[in-house]
Amino acid sequence: MESAKIRVRIGDNEFEAEGPAELVQQQFEAFKEIIRLAPDKSKEGKKSYTAQTVEGQLVAEGIPILTLENIMHVSGRIVSLTALPTTTEDAALLIMFGHKELKQSASVTAQEIGDGLAQSGRPVPRVDRVMEAALEQALVLKTGVKRSTKYRLTNQGVVKAQSLASELLATLP
Repeated sequence: MESAKIRVRIGDNEFEAEGPAELVQQQFEAFKEIIRLAPDKSKEGKKSYTAQTVEGQLVAEGIPILTLENIMHVSGRIVSLTALPTTTEDAALLIMFGHKELKQSASVTAQEIGDGLAQSGRPVPRVDRVMEAALEQALVLKTGVKRSTKYRLTNQGVVKAQSLASELLATLP
């Protein structure tokens, strides 16, 4: 049986499949039909906001490209914030986002988050208590126990962190 792999981006929509060629073709046809039937957001008159990161830069419609280095600083294994959000939980999400984008590290240890918060001016006695709300909201995933605890942003967490970063970047002169 012939195997196929496809990855396509049409506008804001992405499709990726791998498996038997016939099944991949059927799934791709279904994807194209869904895209065709979906309402076109650009014709609705509303300005939609989309943000994504490209090599450490935040790109958004109508907003000039600003680098994450304007609000974050990398020093060795620590990512700290030079511009602070209103809550410590948001600061922790931004530090994790900095690790993901600037250091290409998806998993971040609790120690690295704690050190980043302390260097940013928001020291906390225990990182796990700061991360509880993010875990409940499914913004992060937790692996390991005790000293080997690591956290990783979910897709919703990345979107929230991008939003927080763009808000901080908008406040800069």
